[in-house]
Amino acid sequence: MFQDELDKVETPAIAQLQRLGWRYVRGVELSPEAAGAERAYYRDVVLVGRLEGAIRRINPWLSEENLRKVAREITHPNHVGLMEYNHAIYQMLVNYLSIEQDLGKGRKGQTVKIIDFENPGNNEFLCVNQFKVEGLNQNIIPDIVCFVNGLPLAVIECKSPYVADAISEGIKQLRRYANLRYPETDEGAQKLFWYNQLMITTCRDQAKVGTISSSAQHYGEWKDAYPFTDGDIRAHPFSPGGKYEVREMAPPLWYAGEFEQASPVTPQQRLLAGMLDPGNFLDLLQNFTIFEAVEGRLVKKVARYQQYRAMNKVIKRLKSGTDRKEKSGVVWHTQGSGKSLTMVMLAVKMRRDPALQQYKLVFVTDRTQLDTQLSNTFRGAQNETVYNAGSVAELKTLLSRDSSDIVTATVQKFQDAEAAGGFKDLNPSGKIIVLADEAHRTQFGGLAMTINAALPKAPKIGFTGTPLLKTQKMDQAFGGYIDQYKINEAVEDGATVRIIYEGRQVQSDVVGDSLDALFEAYFQGCSDEEKRAIKQKYGVEWAVREAPARIRWVCIDLLKHYREHIQPNGFKAMIVVGSRHAATVFKQTLDELDAPPSEVIISGKHNDPATLAQYTDRVHQKQAIQNFTKPLGEDPTAFLIVKDMLLTGFDAPIAQVMYMDRSLKDHALMQAIARVNRTCKGKQAGFIVDYHGLSDDLTEALNQFSSEDVQGTYHTLKDEIPKLKAAHTRVAAIFAGVKGADVDDYVLRLKDEDTRQQFERGFKRFAKQMDVILPDVAAKPYVPDLKFWGKVQNAARNRYRDPGLNILDAGEKVRKLVEEHIISTGVDPKIPPVDLMAANFRESVEQIKSPESRASEIESAIKHHLIVNLEEDPEFYKSLSLRLREIIEKTNGKWEQQLELLLQMVDNIETEHKQAADEVGLTKTEFAFYNILMAEVTRHGGDGLVGDEVHEDIKATSQFLVKTFDEATQIVDFFHKPDEVKRMKKEIKRAILDCSYADKALVTVVQERFMDLAKRKFG
Repeated sequence: MFQDELDKVETPAIAQLQRLGWRYVRGVELSPEAAGAERAYYRDVVLVGRLEGAIRRINPWLSEENLRKVAREITHPNHVGLMEYNHAIYQMLVNYLSIEQDLGKGRKGQTVKIIDFENPGNNEFLCVNQFKVEGLNQNIIPDIVCFVNGLPLAVIECKSPYVADAISEGIKQLRRYANLRYPETDEGAQKLFWYNQLMITTCRDQAKVGTISSSAQHYGEWKDAYPFTDGDIRAHPFSPGGKYEVREMAPPLWYAGEFEQASPVTPQQRLLAGMLDPGNFLDLLQNFTIFEAVEGRLVKKVARYQQYRAMNKVIKRLKSGTDRKEKSGVVWHTQGSGKSLTMVMLAVKMRRDPALQQYKLVFVTDRTQLDTQLSNTFRGAQNETVYNAGSVAELKTLLSRDSSDIVTATVQKFQDAEAAGGFKDLNPSGKIIVLADEAHRTQFGGLAMTINAALPKAPKIGFTGTPLLKTQKMDQAFGGYIDQYKINEAVEDGATVRIIYEGRQVQSDVVGDSLDALFEAYFQGCSDEEKRAIKQKYGVEWAVREAPARIRWVCIDLLKHYREHIQPNGFKAMIVVGSRHAATVFKQTLDELDAPPSEVIISGKHNDPATLAQYTDRVHQKQAIQNFTKPLGEDPTAFLIVKDMLLTGFDAPIAQVMYMDRSLKDHALMQAIARVNRTCKGKQAGFIVDYHGLSDDLTEALNQFSSEDVQGTYHTLKDEIPKLKAAHTRVAAIFAGVKGADVDDYVLRLKDEDTRQQFERGFKRFAKQMDVILPDVAAKPYVPDLKFWGKVQNAARNRYRDPGLNILDAGEKVRKLVEEHIISTGVDPKIPPVDLMAANFRESVEQIKSPESRASEIESAIKHHLIVNLEEDPEFYKSLSLRLREIIEKTNGKWEQQLELLLQMVDNIETEHKQAADEVGLTKTEFAFYNILMAEVTRHGGDGLVGDEVHEDIKATSQFLVKTFDEATQIVDFFHKPDEVKRMKKEIKRAILDCSYADKALVTVVQERFMDLAKRKFG
């Protein structure tokens, strides 16, 4: 498994990094014991010599005294908490430091750059594998660390392509390294991540990236290596030119042919080319990394691939266009994919671009959230004020001002200005760029004419979460699309979830669909005079739709749907109604039906009656909305009842279903249904349940867009059945030829790691699809296989000791169904497999029917035992691992013989260890050190032979050093005291050099391995 990780993932990654321009050094060469050591202790994570060399090279005027001050500020920051350290160091890297020095015009603050963003070739890019770092309680050894100017800015964790749930395991390991899982335990080496910009995990066939604040669900793939194509990656990973070109290329050392073949580009290669090309990496660091306050805590975000691609395309168009039309255009990134953040990042990059930083930026938005993001980002990053136009008069003043500032104004202010008139030729400058949110409103029609009249030479960059109408697209006055990130792409990437539409019929006792008949049914308790008054005031259709009797039927049905489909997985709902009055009736009815808690969010008017006014308090609404976004376990508010509010720009990942009981058209409908497309753990899809009859409106809305733009906008439950069937077929194919219902036979089919991976992926996909459809009757034929395969998965997890075999990310409905079935068959899924050394291990093996299955169980148990105990005596357990492999290979197909040999190995596994130690006259602890020293001496000797004198020396040295360790570690916190550790390493060096096998080449590796083992034995 480790070899697969090394050969198929880590080694090719290092090769590609070298091809991209990173210099490669082995981790052991950067150990404190290495010749010309670059760090004094393993806890040192910055390569100080390289850092100082880079600072001197980038800032040649800097005095030696100030150089040391700057270096110390970077290597010895003083903050509280990982995020605070990381944020402060990021500010130093991107916004530089100031230090007082006289350069001939008196002593004053001078800017010191740590990284040369303008000249990337002036920086040093270094990748290191197996870079050991000492933590408070244990060491960590990340697979690859990427240094820029001596600073560890990226960490890559590699996993075998054949490990179940490899990416999830990689993310867990990265979070452990950074001490993010259980901070109180200090299980990692947090200091390494003070400087971190990217956390990457890869298994070749999948690769994902996050930041120090990313949870597993927020790690994302990098599917487009813009500006490189897949052909570029295969042929040559360098851009043809431009600011971020790196001209010096390291020679390809490993597997050069891999990039020359016309084989498909792997996700790993695409991510490394797109993110770790030195130019792209610096671009991402400088312009596409944002720190944001979210619910009272600081969150670090890095651009997704579509954001990076779009913003660089916009910059390119603005700089290369010769007139207003050529510079303008629209960025369509589907709702929920981070459009607001994209706009903020664009502004950041434009402010740093020498050709664009003198432009006035005018943001036209329809939400205050974007204003807040812009203001906070620019205040924090560049101390630049963002001016918000609070009135039409203020808007005129800000637009007229001839300065390169940032102005924001809502769409409403421009509409008010349009109505007021006198909004023409406010500023004829060509050094203005208009950035318009919701471009379908601002790029076209009267509002666009108002903006054009006020700023006649300003190019407009529009952003929209919904595609442009056919009529708007045909109008090329604004340059057409610059970049597109369509609905299907976002769903495929996991940036959003798909939306499933379901039309529901409102039950009634009335036959036929005559409105008059329905009216009579719903208002049968009213007098003829009252009925006439209702018809006259509201009209028959409105009265029918908002009749309390009809709303009661809707509430009964939606509650049944919510309790069966949504609530079991812990999600919440929005109810969209046709009037403010209807909202209050829905609320009252839900309360009468003993529904989970609900809140009404509607706008208020002067002279509202008490029945409406009680729901319009802004302070209460704000708190109610905030509560709704929390998990059900933290706040029970399950429903938000709305008319118009929250149908655009509202992000609540916890909302999985929207119950629609009103008419919406075109963009308004497209925006509203997207409220349920946000991703959330365990959320396989969003649902639109329609009580109004929106199918015609949806069809009409979609017909106004080009079919390729809106493909995948929504699905029906009918669309989901073929997906379920296909997922079922894929799993069934893995077990083709396996007959009967004996779980052991199916588990045996999963013996091969590759097959097990296929099953793990296939079964998860099937389980998730079942979660979407259950409890609908269409899922019923597949329930028996779901239960049986769930039991197979549980048995395989125990047999092969593979915790990655699970359906934790499927919904609670499915997990409960599978778990209850497993328990009903007499198996408790929470009980771990029987340990190899347990008294009842043989008994448990004998209960397995076939010899092959019994042999497989023993093989897996031995493997697990060896992995768990490897650190106790690495060389001894490695030798057992080789013997196990030899037995398996030689007896393949001869199951009775294999079973017999494996049982012998089990019987002897513990006694053999003690017996081997006794034979050379050593304790088990001394024997572990002896084995390491023997292995290294043999390895360095070359001929594999050791004479009697050398053997006795190795034995004596091991005994002496174990005794020395035993005495030295009586000191409290010995391993956390650098001077004591240093003294012990000197003892090891002296002991080795005083022996007959003395060899300086042995010293470093033995020191390192002995210290690691000593921590295990004496720590």
